[in-house]
Amino acid sequence: MANIINSARLKQRSLVITLLDLKNAFGTVHHNLILEVLKFHHIPNHIRDLVHSVYTNFQTSMIAPHFQSPFLHVGRGVLQGDCLSPLLFNLCLNTFIQHIKAEKYKQFGFSCNTSSDTSFIPVHWFQFADDAAVISGQEQENQILLNRFSIWCKWAGIKIRVDKCVAFGTKKSSTKSIQFNPKLTIDRILVPAVKSGNSFRYLGRHFDFDMSNNMHKSELSDTLNATLSEIDLLPLHPKNKLLLYNKYLLSKLSWHFTVANLPKTWVCEHLDNNVAKYLRKWLELPVSATLSNIVLPYNKFGLNIQLPSTKFIQCQTVLRNTLRTSPNKDIQSL
Repeated sequence: MANIINSARLKQRSLVITLLDLKNAFGTVHHNLILEVLKFHHIPNHIRDLVHSVYTNFQTSMIAPHFQSPFLHVGRGVLQGDCLSPLLFNLCLNTFIQHIKAEKYKQFGFSCNTSSDTSFIPVHWFQFADDAAVISGQEQENQILLNRFSIWCKWAGIKIRVDKCVAFGTKKSSTKSIQFNPKLTIDRILVPAVKSGNSFRYLGRHFDFDMSNNMHKSELSDTLNATLSEIDLLPLHPKNKLLLYNKYLLSKLSWHFTVANLPKTWVCEHLDNNVAKYLRKWLELPVSATLSNIVLPYNKFGLNIQLPSTKFIQCQTVLRNTLRTSPNKDIQSL
């Protein structure tokens, strides 16, 4: 999605993105729908019979130390904590995905140059579990896809929380690209638009018109400073504080380091410097002391402590390797 937004802004092309929010998606899927979806996907009979035995006449009871409720019939929702449940939910949603794979809907997608042979591949829908994003080049095309999804949700018995949905748009104005507020509706209710200068969040990453990653920078700084201050106040030996920093704090920063396109210079100036202050305090080192020996591994007589910039490089390396080895050729080109 970041590549799509950057491409639309730099090439001054129109782009409309709508994020959809489903109300209790996993808990509202009807059991009859699950059984019909298994037939639609030609699942073998013995697997269908197994799922049928689990979801047919399913009952549950609430048990307390001195109370047990009568058995209640449950006709909706996939089982919580079951490894099969996400797959069953995805199979249900896949009926709609297969529907919009028709050429008349694929042409609504936004085309960006994703390969060296200058071929343009349209992207019109992102779906990860219950998180959906509708992508198109024009407002009217996005509205058509929203209408189709609204019809499918009524058929499947799933409700869309329009107040939690967001719409984002860019278009060409004069000689530059600007952000605008798309006028999109779901069941005649206007979808809230992302205001100019604000960002929206999809799958844990913040997106805005300039793709500045300011929200990720702010969250990283706040998380780092708050956690370091909390560790510093704990009545622990400095060795244990260093262990908490190395094992706990750095893992909390890994997600932002992986998904956000941050400059390494910013990480060094804002995060490394803050960490260095606490490391010197815990190790009782003077301000002028260097940390070059501390970050060395144990076999080189160091403390094997990683600075945020080192963790950032590791996360970016893992990300690039994942993209390069992806079976999807479009992802490889990123």
